[in-house]
Amino acid sequence: MKKVSVLVSALLLGFGLAANAQNADFTNPSWTQYQRTVKAGATNPCVLVQKEMPYNVNTAINGNPATQCGVTWYCNAGVVGTKLQIVQGNSGDFSGAREITATATELNDVMYVTSGNNNNDLIEKTGLQKGEKRSYISNKVLIDDLTPNTTYSYRVGGANDVWSDTYTFTTAKNSKDAFSFIYVTDTQSNTDEMFEVSRKTLAAAQENVVDAKFLLITGDLVETSGANNSEWEWEQWFETMKASWQTLPIVSVQGNHDTSPNANWFNHFHTNTSFNAAQTEAAAKTAMDGTVYSFVYGDALFMILNWEDYGKGEPYFAAVEAWMQAQIAANSDVKWRIAAFHKNMFTGSKSHQSDADGKRVRERMAPVFQELGIDLALEGHDHVYEVMGVLVSGKDNEGLNIYEKVDDAVSDQTFTAGGTREDMTGIHGGTFNVKQGVLYFLNNSAGKKKYEPRSEQEMTGAESATGVSNYFQFFHRFGQTGEPTFSSVTVSSDAINIATYTVNDAGEASLFDSFKVIKEDKKEEDKDPIASVFSNVASHAGFSIYPNPANNQITVVGSESIESIRIVAMNGTVLLTHTGSNVVDITNLAQGKYVLQIATARATFAEQLVVKK
Repeated sequence: MKKVSVLVSALLLGFGLAANAQNADFTNPSWTQYQRTVKAGATNPCVLVQKEMPYNVNTAINGNPATQCGVTWYCNAGVVGTKLQIVQGNSGDFSGAREITATATELNDVMYVTSGNNNNDLIEKTGLQKGEKRSYISNKVLIDDLTPNTTYSYRVGGANDVWSDTYTFTTAKNSKDAFSFIYVTDTQSNTDEMFEVSRKTLAAAQENVVDAKFLLITGDLVETSGANNSEWEWEQWFETMKASWQTLPIVSVQGNHDTSPNANWFNHFHTNTSFNAAQTEAAAKTAMDGTVYSFVYGDALFMILNWEDYGKGEPYFAAVEAWMQAQIAANSDVKWRIAAFHKNMFTGSKSHQSDADGKRVRERMAPVFQELGIDLALEGHDHVYEVMGVLVSGKDNEGLNIYEKVDDAVSDQTFTAGGTREDMTGIHGGTFNVKQGVLYFLNNSAGKKKYEPRSEQEMTGAESATGVSNYFQFFHRFGQTGEPTFSSVTVSSDAINIATYTVNDAGEASLFDSFKVIKEDKKEEDKDPIASVFSNVASHAGFSIYPNPANNQITVVGSESIESIRIVAMNGTVLLTHTGSNVVDITNLAQGKYVLQIATARATFAEQLVVKK
């Protein structure tokens, strides 16, 4: 690595080099950082790095993780002809290395500093001006013909014989053996303090999940979005957390804060682009390439989805649905189906539960998740902790969406409604059987920014906006940790085990919650009488029970006239038959779970009732 001395670089400034110019002799990251340290009056400002040095280097899963991966790096404008050298093993010796020349794309006049960066006093600290732009070369290489279960080392560069640090990754086994990965979301930073919080979180994750095979982040990597997407923030994201990318491939999801006409997300990650290539209609394509892709790791099919293009409407949703069907058909021997996306399909925060975009995605795609047998949905966007489900989604005979929570969560802990901000409601731990439905999970956020959960009363008051009845009852555990989080996810053919940790200001991790996901047929004696209602959800009448849980009386409402209501114990015993009204006295029922059998002129329907004393 060749660097320019502090003395020489200081002289450069002394001879009138403008503080707000993009200096072609040094890398963009080092030039900006140098300006910051000089302007701050540092006696030992950072060392400038010569222009040929690559930066923002990362590895991404692209294709078959046992034999392929994608690598991306940036160079200054004009630094061309860079390449990748790769060798087997954890080594810095690249003699005899395989060389691959990069596919280079010029990125001219990319927005660098925006009004959003005033939050960091970046303009004051550097002399940069709002609207400053930079130019780059984005370099991408798809490495193929790799050997499964093998560690590789690589470096990139070569211009003027300048090379990056060494990066490593390990290919997947060509088997269904168990593996672990790190799941985080919403690092979402635009200040030094926020980047430091996210860095500590990821460092703690790597320290605790020592055998992680990749890091999955479900969107909102940076803060400033849209036309003002700040390349400085992307630069900081890669450089401040560089230690993580040096050893872990990234599985990245596009979030709404990552959306930009500059396509910063796409230019920084080398993911598979076959989804867009297969579309013949413009409205079916993602606005940014490479944001819908899949891969198989062990016994799990991962489908990375982009809900930020929901505004394209039915052509887009139909294309994603058909693509998901094709991925599942092509991998029918894989047990687990995991979907990862940013914009919530189900959530409980004050910030996003009533959002029209989330409702639109939920109503269109939740029944698709049900039909395709998605087991686990990893979400982002909402900065709270939410374990939701197991949820069954479908449509009634009038085409309206219905959602039900299947009683397949087992725990020896006690459910507590209300409580503290940190543990608003829920059961610690538990085992979820996703044979009938989907478990939706959001592990808060890996960054500083947090949102607040809604109460049951607030959720009920928002029913017209969400289109969801009894939303509060969907949550197994729900609250705000108050600290950044990460999850260790271990996938085997038997179960998925998820442990979520909070990270304090000192960078120390503490276990917050853990649970297990299984997918098993129930034994005949363990079957829930209510399960039969889900065998054909399209015929469901859409009845609702208020309140639920209840202790004195309930009211049953629906779109059809009710002839009778029966309350049935979980062993099938009929405890009560009620006619003449839709209000039922349950004073004499013991605390527990029951099935309501609601008879109409057309059919008999089932709903679950929880009695709490």
